[in-house]
Amino acid sequence: MSRLGGVNGTVCNVQQYQQSLASETSPDPTITCLTHGQTIGLTLIAETSFLSLLCVMVLFILIGRNVLRYRKVLPNGGWRLLQTPADIYLLTLFIFNIIMALGGVLNVRWAHNGIVTTGSYCTAQGIIQQSGELGVALTILLLGTHTFVTALWSVGIEARRPAFGLVGLICVFIALWVGLGNGLNKKYETPTPYWCFISHRYFAERLSGSYIWIWIALFASIVLYIPVYFWATGRLLVNNRSLNRSQLGTPNRRATLRLLLLPLAYLLSILPLTATHWWAHQSVPSAVLFFNASMLNLSGAFEVVLFLFSQTQLLLFAPPVFEPELPQLSAVDLANDSQELCSCQLSKRSRNTMVQSGEDSSQGLHDVI
Repeated sequence: MSRLGGVNGTVCNVQQYQQSLASETSPDPTITCLTHGQTIGLTLIAETSFLSLLCVMVLFILIGRNVLRYRKVLPNGGWRLLQTPADIYLLTLFIFNIIMALGGVLNVRWAHNGIVTTGSYCTAQGIIQQSGELGVALTILLLGTHTFVTALWSVGIEARRPAFGLVGLICVFIALWVGLGNGLNKKYETPTPYWCFISHRYFAERLSGSYIWIWIALFASIVLYIPVYFWATGRLLVNNRSLNRSQLGTPNRRATLRLLLLPLAYLLSILPLTATHWWAHQSVPSAVLFFNASMLNLSGAFEVVLFLFSQTQLLLFAPPVFEPELPQLSAVDLANDSQELCSCQLSKRSRNTMVQSGEDSSQGLHDVI
């Protein structure tokens, strides 16, 4: 961390400090001079982001272990890592969590230098941060919709191709939106003010390319998951079917309830920061922004912990079950077995006929006597 010997407890000289002040002629400064407390706040964001990054990487190591275990127990196949749409959406969610965490880790440079400036590093952080946040929001929206439809109506449980298509559309949308925004606009990613994101002068792009999707994901999480929760606990009837107590403990319903925890973690982590975005950064204390951003960057860690402790069977976390294959019989073997079976049946019939004849002869002799 740089020594703070500049103007007003920052590392900036007089000229840099003047550039960092917003004015009517420069409402969106391209430089931010950080105080000692603000550098501590950015350090906290970088540390929480690194913690989420570490948790997700550990999860991917465990998924790799699962793949190796399945290959060892079931070498002939019969299994997939992405067996269901839920597997696809969860893996996509954790990948976007990695991207979002990387954007937070990049704050370590601003904390070390004590100043946030525009440039290639700032642009890279803005692109990574926007891609990660948008990807997580859209994936949470897909996961919520999928859970709602499959839980209540059992539709699309095995629809893998549509799931891959939807994930592909998300990636294309993010690539086009972020790429065109940075390619067509000047100074698109600037200090806002403590980290780099879409500039305030492009508020419409920030709203349509980030905030609106986050709020849609939050709204959908509430609207979709509340009826799913009541359905899973037996308080909601679907298609006029009643639920008895024995059905409430089925594995599918327990898995659905556990899956509700992931969007709940996202809801609790993103809500404080998105609420503060509706006010100007200058009117919100920096400590509040740093705390809210730290909570957002911890969402990846929260989701990993909840996923691992939910005892889910997704992403090959269910133990592999070896089922021995029955021997394959050729046509000749089947013909021989059929002949032997027919011979056995004929022999049995002959024996029965002989026994019956003997009984009839005995009966006839008894009548003569």
